[in-house]
Amino acid sequence: MKPTIRSVRESPYDRSLYVRRYPGEKREPTSPARWHTAVVTGANGFLGAHLVRALLRRGVHVRALVRPTSDVRVLEGLDVEIRRGALDDPTFLQDALKGVDVLFHLAALYSQRPEDVGLLYKVNVGLVRSLVKFAWDVGVPRIVHTSTIGVIGRRKDGRPPDEEAPFNLWDQASHYVRSKHLGEVAALTWARMGAPVVVVNPTAPVGPYDWRPTPTGRRVLAVLAGRVPSYPPGGMNLVPAHDVAEGMILAALKGRVAERYILGHLEGNWDVSRFVACVAQEAGISNPLALSPKPRGPRWLRAGLRRLRHVRGRRGHAPFSLTANPRKAVEELGMPQSDLCQAVRAAVEWYRERGYVGSF
Repeated sequence: MKPTIRSVRESPYDRSLYVRRYPGEKREPTSPARWHTAVVTGANGFLGAHLVRALLRRGVHVRALVRPTSDVRVLEGLDVEIRRGALDDPTFLQDALKGVDVLFHLAALYSQRPEDVGLLYKVNVGLVRSLVKFAWDVGVPRIVHTSTIGVIGRRKDGRPPDEEAPFNLWDQASHYVRSKHLGEVAALTWARMGAPVVVVNPTAPVGPYDWRPTPTGRRVLAVLAGRVPSYPPGGMNLVPAHDVAEGMILAALKGRVAERYILGHLEGNWDVSRFVACVAQEAGISNPLALSPKPRGPRWLRAGLRRLRHVRGRRGHAPFSLTANPRKAVEELGMPQSDLCQAVRAAVEWYRERGYVGSF
């Protein structure tokens, strides 16, 4: 059947977007009460581990798709069906997606190494494009694609942006962020063609199961080691990782197709001093900021030193603010807003019990 071409309302995601609508094609999401099987890619990652546990608590059978060589220790002891294979293998996917009610796509590549640039775009763009299309073609009723807060543009007035902020950080962004932006565009393009896709943009999650420490986890570990962590000078939005997992499920149940939802915390826009103070308090240690010698010299030099302190240790480029306004997810989806310092405490305890402190 030849598709008809129609233009869509100008969107903040891609202002020159044209989509194809296949006449008569309609796929309705399964009723939430009838969920039986959920597929999770990247289930062995930090957020994947939380999502798997959240689904199991709801009585949903979880099918975890991981690479043949993936470390799945974070899933040990859980009643999870683990399937090993390649997400670009049609034969593997055909069987893995059979009879599922929802697909949560979390798998992605994070790297700042120059030699991984090509692979970043292959995994974070090409794989998203092919996987979403394949899932749509085989009739998966609902697809949740996990993007990142880094693709949300920054406002000129400095206020925390919401989902309507167009991506305006290309020149500043790392190849990781650029690839995630293009992957999000690919997912939303399929959504505007009729695919049942909802996009979520987690902010800076914190909590246990961060076995390969994320940037936020490394900041926690830096404080535990008595150091002032590198930190976006404009601040970042901290959120409990288990709340993000619940937000993903709620996006699948209540989210509107072709929309994106920032999964963050309404009170989570923290600067470095608040972050360090919380970690130090929950860990029962001295605040590294209070122990740091105050820089001397002209005001311009002190400002430059503060900026350098915040960004030292970074590789590649990054926006200088990762704050966000997650009100849409809270009001529309009912995303929970748990205590932030309790999530930090859980992360601290998890790292300490496993000997992470001083190793990163």
